[in-house]
Amino acid sequence: MTTHPVADAIGQTLTDWLDTDEHRDQAWNLHQRITRQDGPYVAAAWLIGMNPHLNNDSPLNAIRNGHSADARAAAYAQISGHHAN
Repeated sequence: MTTHPVADAIGQTLTDWLDTDEHRDQAWNLHQRITRQDGPYVAAAWLIGMNPHLNNDSPLNAIRNGHSADARAAAYAQISGHHAN
């Protein structure tokens, strides 16, 4: 398997867990957006962490399960500072 750029951010195991190149591209895109705002370590933690905008699911899991639009909305909330209670 060819290494995807997102592997540098979240590791090869999680990159392989994302089962399609489309999912890897979506994760990389969100990682880059959050990196510009908060830095690469926050972006990596954000991708794998529980997210209240996703009912405490992780953005990576949402992407893998076909809910990339929800993960994108959660990223925009993170970038704009709209945190769920």
